[in-house]
Amino acid sequence: MARTPTKSARITAIAVPVLNEVAAFGRSIFLAQILGADELGRAMMLALSLRLVEMVGDLSIERLMSVSSDGNSTLLQANLQGAIIVRGLFMSLFLLLLALPFAEMLTDGPALISYCTLALVPLVRAGMHLDYRRWERNFNYRGLAIVDGGGALVMLTLTPVLAFVWGDHRAIVGIFLGHSIAQVALSHVIARRKFVVRFDRSSLKRVLNFGAPLVANAVLMFLTFQADRLIVAGFYTWSDVAIYAVALQLAMLPAQIIGRAAGSLLTPRLRIARDKGLLTNLVPRLLTFYGLISIAFLIGYGLTAGVVIPWVYGASFATAPLVLWCLGAAAAGRILRTPLSQLAVVTGRTADPARSNLWRAGALAPALGFALAGAPLASLAAMAAIGEAAASVRAMTLLRPQLVGERSKGA
Repeated sequence: MARTPTKSARITAIAVPVLNEVAAFGRSIFLAQILGADELGRAMMLALSLRLVEMVGDLSIERLMSVSSDGNSTLLQANLQGAIIVRGLFMSLFLLLLALPFAEMLTDGPALISYCTLALVPLVRAGMHLDYRRWERNFNYRGLAIVDGGGALVMLTLTPVLAFVWGDHRAIVGIFLGHSIAQVALSHVIARRKFVVRFDRSSLKRVLNFGAPLVANAVLMFLTFQADRLIVAGFYTWSDVAIYAVALQLAMLPAQIIGRAAGSLLTPRLRIARDKGLLTNLVPRLLTFYGLISIAFLIGYGLTAGVVIPWVYGASFATAPLVLWCLGAAAAGRILRTPLSQLAVVTGRTADPARSNLWRAGALAPALGFALAGAPLASLAAMAAIGEAAASVRAMTLLRPQLVGERSKGA
């Protein structure tokens, strides 16, 4: 088994999430230019609904394969593929249950049929072959490039076509379906093992024990960032939803790239350091590195986003500077916690990210109060930044005793 990734592997592991996020960014640009701000706001609501369901069903099955000592076994892979099918059925049902409340709650928003059709997306994704994720254990990211990268290119190609055909927010449903079909098909085309599915009770229980705390954290992550958009959708105009969502998407783009790359590159590295008792040497260096990245990102985003967004999306998407700096600070906090989240997974402390994000979720209460009072969007963005800062402090305090304990054990 490879102990460290080659240079080409590192480039691939970083390039794939870059491509994914750039494709998502390009998708919103196409939709904004073709459909306009109001329709983009409605499309963002559909995307938000799907994201909520994905987070609630995020048992981190792929990460369990990466961190487990038996992650290469055919038996575990078959059971994890069975778990993915169960997860897909649950997510589809959950989205159907949300369809009517969301359609009724948001005036002049997406219709009930759009939410119901969107429920097909997790059903399609339930057929994913995990072989390409297994290869990541040995820092082999060729499959990741083909499946995720190929899916991103299909999505980007479909976006302008479907936007012109439908002419409104419903286009995003077809875009998500096309993206999912492409990923699932590619995962089967490149697989080396046969697609075998098992539903052993012990394995499903193992998945739940591993992933349940991460689901709690995923729900909190939804509350931390995505719920901001729900507040905007409930108390502001659809145009405001689009403006806030675009600024947030641009802010989170580097954080998402870094987080996905860390899941592929950092998790195996931390697993090896854990097995050798070297986490106390590695983690401080990682925190320093990610801290410098977060500072550089904040400065770059704060200085350039105000120019980039109107230039790319149009003058109607111009965003107040205070909103941009606050959202940039919030995303910087997310970047800083990247190695801590991966460390929690590798060491089995999967509840730590949720404990940290409770502090971020706490900022939603004053944000809702500001929205009720008719305050500007900057107040919501400021609460996001304050909540992320509190969550980062909490994550550090949870990490410290663990590293001290390992140091003492090593001595």
